[in-house]
Amino acid sequence: MPALTDNYTTSEHITETKTRLVNVHYLIDIPQPVSSSIVVSFSRAAGINQRALNLLLLYKDLKDNWDEDGGKEPSDSALKTATELTLLLEKHGQKVYHTAPGPNGEIMLDLRNNEKNKSLEIVIYANRAVSVLFPENGKPTQQTFDFHNLPELIQWLNEKN
Repeated sequence: MPALTDNYTTSEHITETKTRLVNVHYLIDIPQPVSSSIVVSFSRAAGINQRALNLLLLYKDLKDNWDEDGGKEPSDSALKTATELTLLLEKHGQKVYHTAPGPNGEIMLDLRNNEKNKSLEIVIYANRAVSVLFPENGKPTQQTFDFHNLPELIQWLNEKN
């Protein structure tokens, strides 16, 4: 069963702290309980990308001219893809350093390595996405992004020089 569960888990990890079980019986003039219930409560631990996910939710409320310079509201498809990517990155332990909306309705995800000497920006438009690699030394490079090349990009970001 754990193998099936892992394929369907979200970014939020549920920890069973402060769990309470309550069994309540109400008796009227009959010897059997009228109702009973069990209440189980879980506390939710915030994931490493919770801040990024919260920002993406806020970006859904942006309207045209949100930046007072003609910026277009973020497209639904860009927001959906950015959210899915952020959840996937969290599941694999990769922190999203920052997210930002762009003037053409795009969403940018900024990923950095632990030393913060390399970064990877993934810019998600309504119908395409690009990745920009910023090496420690040298010129940034841009390429078309899709989910198939994500493992190579993450490996590049986190490899030691």
